[in-house]
Amino acid sequence: MRFLKPGFFLGIPLVSRTAAMPGNRTALMLVDIQYDFLPPNGSLAVANGADILPTVYDLLDHTHFDAYFASQDYHPVGHVSFASAHPGTKPYTSIQVPKLYSSETVEQMLWPDHCVQGTRGCEIEEGVQKRLERLEKLGKVVEYIKKGTNPSVDSYSAFADNQYMSFTPLVRLVYTHQIDRLVIVGLATDYCVRATAIDSRKFGIGTEVGTHLGTPISALIMFSLKVVQSGIRGVFPENESTVLEELKTRGCSIV
Repeated sequence: MRFLKPGFFLGIPLVSRTAAMPGNRTALMLVDIQYDFLPPNGSLAVANGADILPTVYDLLDHTHFDAYFASQDYHPVGHVSFASAHPGTKPYTSIQVPKLYSSETVEQMLWPDHCVQGTRGCEIEEGVQKRLERLEKLGKVVEYIKKGTNPSVDSYSAFADNQYMSFTPLVRLVYTHQIDRLVIVGLATDYCVRATAIDSRKFGIGTEVGTHLGTPISALIMFSLKVVQSGIRGVFPENESTVLEELKTRGCSIV
């Protein structure tokens, strides 16, 4: 039997009925714009990943948002996703690893060591970080979401780990700041951007990749999501168009 944590229903974190409901407010979601995902020196550099920076800078400098959410891969040494943690394996291959609290296993893609806590590669890119700090000094809402902190489970989405055993504060932040529209930019399209967009649908969030969608799939959250195509890049570029088409089938729009 799977025991659920207090305050959760079917693994989904409950929000108090007294929580502020979203209303006509937009947040910018910056997904994992960290040095280890950026060329030329990132250990898991996304091809042409730095090409997103002009779009990201422009959004931070010239577009008004009611809140700014920035996710970070934040792994401990020896994280389950690191090939170095599994002797005899190579990055960019898959293995089976134990599922948490279960005798079952799950597939795990292996990566080079990346975004290790306390390293330069874990830091948000300087131009993005400086802009977020400036916005915070101006009194804007800036929130950081650390993910992948459990050494035994990976976490692509800014909402939850890959096994949905634990959740980040993002859903509650959406309620707290009364957000009903989310604009996503970041890295990488085929992993963390994809997972964040899909989870927004799983949480009853109407999802836009670029344009306002409007109709939520749940009365819990009236929320739409945009993914800005010029502000994302994939680990495997050949998969990017397939991922974007998948997001469209899940109710997203691409711009």
